[in-house]
Amino acid sequence: MRTTRPIRDVKTIEDIRAIEAIPYNEAVPARNVHDLFRATAASVGEHPALTVLRSGDPGDAGARFTHAELLAEITRAANMFHGLGLRPGRGVAAFLAPTLPEFPALILGAQVAGIASSINYLLNRDTIVHLLTASSARVLVIPARHLDEACWTAAQGIREAVPTLDHVLVIGDDTEGTPGFTPLTEALAPHGGDALAFDASSDRSTPCAMFHTGGTTGRPKLVQLTHGNQVHAAFGFAQVYGFDERDTIVNGFPWFHVGGTMSAGLSMLAAGGHMVVPSPYALRPRPVVDRYWEIVEGMGATVVSGVPTSIAAITGTFPEGFDTSAIRLAATGGAILPAAIGARFTAKTGIRLFETYGMTESAAAIAFNPGRGEPLPGSVGFRAPYSETRIARIGSEPVEPCAPGESGIVQVRGPQVFPGYLDPSQNAGTLDAEGWLTTGDIGYLTEDERLVLTGREKDLIVRSGHNIDPGVIEDAANAFPGIAASAAVGMPDQYAGEVPALFVVPEPGAEIDLAALKRHLAEAVPEPPARPRSILVLDALPVTAVGKVFKPELRDRAIVEKVRLETEAICEGDADVTVVVGTDDQKRTVVDIRLTGATSEEAAKLEAALQPLPQVYTLRRR
Repeated sequence: MRTTRPIRDVKTIEDIRAIEAIPYNEAVPARNVHDLFRATAASVGEHPALTVLRSGDPGDAGARFTHAELLAEITRAANMFHGLGLRPGRGVAAFLAPTLPEFPALILGAQVAGIASSINYLLNRDTIVHLLTASSARVLVIPARHLDEACWTAAQGIREAVPTLDHVLVIGDDTEGTPGFTPLTEALAPHGGDALAFDASSDRSTPCAMFHTGGTTGRPKLVQLTHGNQVHAAFGFAQVYGFDERDTIVNGFPWFHVGGTMSAGLSMLAAGGHMVVPSPYALRPRPVVDRYWEIVEGMGATVVSGVPTSIAAITGTFPEGFDTSAIRLAATGGAILPAAIGARFTAKTGIRLFETYGMTESAAAIAFNPGRGEPLPGSVGFRAPYSETRIARIGSEPVEPCAPGESGIVQVRGPQVFPGYLDPSQNAGTLDAEGWLTTGDIGYLTEDERLVLTGREKDLIVRSGHNIDPGVIEDAANAFPGIAASAAVGMPDQYAGEVPALFVVPEPGAEIDLAALKRHLAEAVPEPPARPRSILVLDALPVTAVGKVFKPELRDRAIVEKVRLETEAICEGDADVTVVVGTDDQKRTVVDIRLTGATSEEAAKLEAALQPLPQVYTLRRR
């Protein structure tokens, strides 16, 4: 066994090809997730592996493990889940909890014993019940009420609502006498961590993890990931980012997202590095953002990370004169990085920002800027070793590959690509028979094979790296009296990248009470981030020749509305704005603005307000 530490420094595509010259099983000997931790324990067993903080105080650690200790905790958890009926590739343990100190070892142990499913704790109870039922979960892990009131409340009556559930384990042990709820320490007590009490899967194609992700229709899809998917993703991150036992990362991603479990989680741990969880709620709590750089200093971090919104937040709390000499890179992904946010971060901190690109269906691993080389601003970097990326000409059938510099649909194939959704009927249009994953994103490859993203074809709204299914918003809106039709799209946002905007069409003769509609959506939409920021009333939705809603036009209208809102907030008097939205040769969205009746100072403020947005804005004052 060997850790996933880099075989060689990756600076160019030739370094990736040199790695690929090595037989795969020699470069990547691990057959399952447990093998990764056996390797790190054998190689760097006394090195720090995992620190989980309870708050923004770097001294308030709820857990500290070396690699040898972490292997024992994962093994113990795996033995417990095996005793509860999980088997490799069969039996789901679901997790509805923030990243408490016990959480990482438990979820990794569940992956070794069977299949682990991490659920977004911000979802409403109906959606949580749906996900548990769809996955046929046998075990549910939750926090005690004193650790998280919302998760505890969502779990009340859960065994009656989900017939497959046999066990509910409570982190923090206080079950309040609830029938069928078991204290975690009681469940763990009979099990040791010296060795597995069962044979782990030796087949990389065995499923071990399940994540929910927004789709373009219906409820969230359940993505299956195999041992091989996760092993290869961890390997790919380590090779291209250059992770090894000298690195410490502050993991700013939530663990119900592959960014937390893979991009800054397993990828660092499998390389022998040290992962620090800054709080159970990642970087959501303001006090954690305020003390972020204390955590970085106290933990000796070499890598900082977060979605673009988190990068913007920690830029604002960067202290003057802070010594960044130990930090070799900042990693960001989950959404396209607005150029202004990246430029502001680097200008203020002096730290280079490295973008990565992936999706749940690829275990987060599609492209990475080379961590030991030079990041290219605007590019998400090189492909993972032993994988392929191609750009398909839009509308071509069969697929016609694009030339370097020509934009098309991004497709990827490799050992990190998932075997399919739990419901195979959902694979159509995403995963083909040859293993190509269609991402729904638009981009191009440079001459040296770096990937540049220029837009998105799919309907998903990506807010702060979180996928929002517009269908969920539309279903809720369509249930409101007086609405004949609705459509939700992403509206550009300086902080979140996108926020939902909803277009509604009233029934003939009806008038829509927008205030009442907002109250209805606040109750009917499962999670707060998916609730529309803006609601606009139209006479009719734009449609294609076959009657399908034409969302590109609505996205353009959302951009126009964004410009109008910013103009209204900044300009006084009789200012008026005309907006034309188009695309350039690389399919980038370009926005031409003509502003009248505004002062030069107001025009400058408007230009500055729009500059962080992902589109290209040109403003002319008349």
